[in-house]
Amino acid sequence: MKPQTKILLQGLSIGLGLVAVVSFGFFLYRKSKKSDKNLLSIIIGDSQTPFIAKQSAKASILGTQGEQNLWKGGMGLSWLKNAVDKYPLREDVGSVVVNIGTNGGFGQKDDIAGLVSSLKEKFPNAKLFAVQGSWGWGGNKNITNEAVKSYYDKFKSQGVKIVNPPIGVVSDPHSDLPIYKEIGKSIDSLV
Repeated sequence: MKPQTKILLQGLSIGLGLVAVVSFGFFLYRKSKKSDKNLLSIIIGDSQTPFIAKQSAKASILGTQGEQNLWKGGMGLSWLKNAVDKYPLREDVGSVVVNIGTNGGFGQKDDIAGLVSSLKEKFPNAKLFAVQGSWGWGGNKNITNEAVKSYYDKFKSQGVKIVNPPIGVVSDPHSDLPIYKEIGKSIDSLV
């Protein structure tokens, strides 16, 4: 065989191989996009979590309150991070909506980066969202909009999408408030 023919055949073989690899890669990409519709959307966090979940058609809580289901009344970010750290790997979750911050007074020292890192580890296929908590009641009477914005900007800087509107200033967040319906619709448009 002539050297030019041999080089031409090798080039053709490499070219066909690249076409096969690219085609297979595109097939896998399309398959993964198609299966995203089968992934779960969950809401985790504090006592306001089930009120939000009730108003979402697409996202739900994992079960009754407790560490095993990643939501519990009266808990802050540190508790949630520890619960997530103990949680098993879940590849069937496509969206995690985090509802946390209120019970810690939107503490500027909360380990938001650590929580987000743990969520990405335990839910590798999930997009992350954060609901802005409530203030104007109890120990959060003197919290300002600026303090809340600063808190959730830290989530945003970690790649978490912020859900609007916030729960916001309420006299008591522990009932089925109209704002939860708006938040539920917003979540449904995102997940």
